[in-house]
Amino acid sequence: MTSSRPWTECCSDAGDSPLKSVSYPKSKASDKRSLLPHQINQIYDELFQIHLKLQCETAAQQKFAEELQKRERFLLEREQLLFRRENALSKIKGVEEEVLTRFQIIKEQHDAEVEHLTEVLKEKNKEAKRLRSSFDALKELNDTLKKQLNEASEENRKIDIQAKRVQARLDNLQRKYEFITIQRLKGSSHAVHEMKSLKQEKAPVSKTYKVPLNGQVYELLTVFMDWISDHHLSKVKHEESGMDGKKPQLKFASQRNDIQEKCVKHSTMTSTLRRLGEDIFKGVVTKGIQDSSQHSVENKPKTAAFFKSSNLPLRFLSTLIVLKTVTQADYLAQAFDSLCLDLKTEEGKTLFLEYQAVPVILSHLRISSKGLLSNVIDSLLQMTVESKSLQPFLEACSNSSFFRTCSVLLRAPKLDLQILEKLSIILQKLSKIKSNKKLFELFTIHLMLQEIQRTTNPEHAFLCINLNSTLFNLGLTKCNSLVSSASH
Repeated sequence: MTSSRPWTECCSDAGDSPLKSVSYPKSKASDKRSLLPHQINQIYDELFQIHLKLQCETAAQQKFAEELQKRERFLLEREQLLFRRENALSKIKGVEEEVLTRFQIIKEQHDAEVEHLTEVLKEKNKEAKRLRSSFDALKELNDTLKKQLNEASEENRKIDIQAKRVQARLDNLQRKYEFITIQRLKGSSHAVHEMKSLKQEKAPVSKTYKVPLNGQVYELLTVFMDWISDHHLSKVKHEESGMDGKKPQLKFASQRNDIQEKCVKHSTMTSTLRRLGEDIFKGVVTKGIQDSSQHSVENKPKTAAFFKSSNLPLRFLSTLIVLKTVTQADYLAQAFDSLCLDLKTEEGKTLFLEYQAVPVILSHLRISSKGLLSNVIDSLLQMTVESKSLQPFLEACSNSSFFRTCSVLLRAPKLDLQILEKLSIILQKLSKIKSNKKLFELFTIHLMLQEIQRTTNPEHAFLCINLNSTLFNLGLTKCNSLVSSASH
């Protein structure tokens, strides 16, 4: 850029200085020039011009060198800036790679979670289908029972009509017999007296309302429920009063004797315990009978509700009797539903312990009762809820009978996962009692729990946590923080 400057400018800028630097006094110069020939003067002038041009070139080169130094500094700054930008870009590239890697990891986790949720949804759909199938089966069974009930009702109606016809025929025969007797006694002095006596005998026979065929069952059932109420109410009053127990024992003995005397009257009863349980489940309805002394008839039926009573102790005890005596599946299912509802209250839990209901429930805790097994487990789970009844309930379950039943249940080849989870909760609670370790070992339950733990899918976290906690309480495994926190 600087080299392109016109020579005239360079020479004009520095033209005076060389002349001044090499100027001589005019007198001497003029003298010398006058002495030199013309060619020498011309050469001198040319040399002088070359000198001036060299000075201008030197100045231009110095300026050009300064500009080159400035450009060099500028380029160095640009180079440093480029280096910084390159470093920044390399850092950004590293961050981009890390972001892509994390994004890939998150995507894989999301895909795995979606797959897991899809499997869970499939299991839920399968469970819903099973429940729908069970519901359809129960509905079909219910329809069949309704049909049978309608047929039984129709047959009962026909039998009632037939009984009324027989009763009408009997009345006609009695009237015929009465007429014949009057004819035979006609003319006798005792005819009038015999007529009156026959009329008195006729009234209760022809006007008597029929008592249900199972009236003895109702009477015995009433005696049975009275004995239970008196026994337990007296027991509660005795415990509240804090008496020494001698006089109540005498009272109980006298009550037992009275009950035995009442029951002896029904020694010819043909109804079974199952019939008693069904009567408790359905309730008792009896019609009034004619009072021979007052010649009046009570037409209002009398109803006694046991299983559906609003009185919790009576309803709870009736439920246990139904569970103990009845074998019909739909009755048992309704009884367990009622029991689970009552056990949600603290009073229900207290009655469960007072009536020692564990053996009754235990008789239904078997794999053969597939339709009721879930309800049986649910009733036991209600007692494992934190309450003042929890520890007495666990102590009531800490026996050979309970552990033997659990052992048989765990040996079932295809035990439902939900049943196994619910049972693991109860066993986990029982494993906290140190004395139960012998019962776990006696019935090899600890070995079965270890095998179940080994073969259980880790996705069933709830079951795995309960199994780990139970085995830890039995001193068979080391419990990590997850299990210990979950068990609390």
